[in-house]
Amino acid sequence: MKTKLFALLLCLIFAVSGVAAAHADSVPYTVAQVESLCDGIVAFKAAESGDYSAQAWLDDGLCDAAGSTAEFYVIGLSQWGDFDCGAYEKALLSYLDTHEVYSASSRLKYALALSAAGSTNRYITDTADEAIGGMGLMSLIFGLHLLNNGYESRLYSTDGLVSEILSWQLSDGGWAVIGSNGDVDVTAMALQALAPHTYRSDVWNAVNAGVDLLSRLQQDSGAFKGMGVENCESTAQVLTALSDLGIDAQRDGRFVKNGHSVLDGMLQYRNSDGSFSHVGGGFNESATVQAFYSLVAYLRFQYGQGPLYVLDHAAHSIPEAPHENGGDQKHDSPFSQENGDYPQEQNSQSPSAKPNATQSATVSATQAGETVASTQPATVKPTYGGFQPAATADQEKVGRSATPDQAGSGGYKLYAVIGIISAGGVACLVLFLLKKRNKKNFIAVAVLAAAGVLFILLTNFQSAESYHEDVKEDGDFTVTMTIRCDTILGMEKKNRHIPDDGVILEETAFSVSEGETVFDVLIDAVKLYGVPVDNRGAQGAAYIAAINYLYEFDYGDLSGWMYRVNGRFPDVGCQSCFLSPGDKIEWLYTTDIGHDLD
Repeated sequence: MKTKLFALLLCLIFAVSGVAAAHADSVPYTVAQVESLCDGIVAFKAAESGDYSAQAWLDDGLCDAAGSTAEFYVIGLSQWGDFDCGAYEKALLSYLDTHEVYSASSRLKYALALSAAGSTNRYITDTADEAIGGMGLMSLIFGLHLLNNGYESRLYSTDGLVSEILSWQLSDGGWAVIGSNGDVDVTAMALQALAPHTYRSDVWNAVNAGVDLLSRLQQDSGAFKGMGVENCESTAQVLTALSDLGIDAQRDGRFVKNGHSVLDGMLQYRNSDGSFSHVGGGFNESATVQAFYSLVAYLRFQYGQGPLYVLDHAAHSIPEAPHENGGDQKHDSPFSQENGDYPQEQNSQSPSAKPNATQSATVSATQAGETVASTQPATVKPTYGGFQPAATADQEKVGRSATPDQAGSGGYKLYAVIGIISAGGVACLVLFLLKKRNKKNFIAVAVLAAAGVLFILLTNFQSAESYHEDVKEDGDFTVTMTIRCDTILGMEKKNRHIPDDGVILEETAFSVSEGETVFDVLIDAVKLYGVPVDNRGAQGAAYIAAINYLYEFDYGDLSGWMYRVNGRFPDVGCQSCFLSPGDKIEWLYTTDIGHDLD
């Protein structure tokens, strides 16, 4: 109990500090402040698992999450400080022994996590030999991360893989899995993988074009859009890419818009408890982990270390590449650009002088002319000695947390929570009357009840019963919609709701009014045909995490729901895609962020 109280106290300390909230737009964050932001994320996640330090979280909570949500936290931690990842390595290998992994990109993610943990297990080399390029562009990018750490593959040489990724570059300078316009997330991730190879003139030119595109796509808030909506994850990917290329995302004039830097853009999604949201609202796992490792990437840039995915603890040595285009990639980056005078960091430590675990971090923030200083014991800070991003979330912004603004009434939740708590109370009373009063029994009941409550609160299934308004009978025109998951036919069924033929809703006509969107038609399907939908986006920015109980990530890190209109994938979210007469809507389940839907 003391452990949990201590961890919760840490979260409160970081929340009270209000580092991000107190920051003035025009003043860059100091190294100490960025360290504190990382501390806040670790404190939040450690408290969530009942752990009291980063190492305890590695040995406990992250081991429990091995194979699901742990991998990019582990990569970030291993690149941030000196930790013992032995327990996590064993947990992940145990997961891999008992689970069939279908996705090539998932295999590469696990291989990278094992490498970051210092593992020499043959799973890493087998994956390099078997999985690179197995699921399109993203598996090429993850594969290059692996080869960048000195591993070899029978499928590609490092130079050949670099050239293959360059061949995917679009005319606007970006990269995308689908479509002819560069996608922020995919472009940033391609740049992360190419960062160690800028000594090649073709890479040099490609990277410059990609950086220029990202600069053009940055919003006035400093943030970036994905699927037509500004969000934390897209911004985190850009922060990681710029840091890997030696570009200061706070001071380079190309990435300061309307007085707001990339870091400012990302930190607008920081919650008071240290976690991050997707587009606003409560904690979001995908946003929090990507914010964490992007901050680590920025710190590595500040400390003169290598790119995020050139792993410090990889068992293979990293081949040294000639820098024909000049400059050390961190402090004399050929891609950095100084435009005018930028405010200097008010940081008491030089970039090369890292604090250790016993020191306190003094955080200064400036707002409205006042300096606010808070001294915090860096209890969860590692001793410094010193991907992606789950590919998943990186592309499709998967894993959105439910917010109070979600579509659908959600009125069932109160009654469901009351029912779960009541059932827990009855179970405890029965145990008491039967004289089975061992405290472990009561703890078990409490844990089960808490898990049930969390499941209810964090999902937002919409069904016909959740709507009280009548479905309109006459609209202005007609469109059709189908819902399919035939891409997973032949794979192991994850639940009994997956149809044998992969068709959840056959092509069906819907009456639509002027100004309605793809999302509106999907909700009509909920009302008319009882198709369960889990929407985890904020108001005006719907994100469909599940249809018919088939979830994103169920079939790998790149799996989830996408939609097409008239055979094309729009570059906006479904709640921003307005319909015209005769439009043909398709909701399709993908295992490779759309590459398998061609």
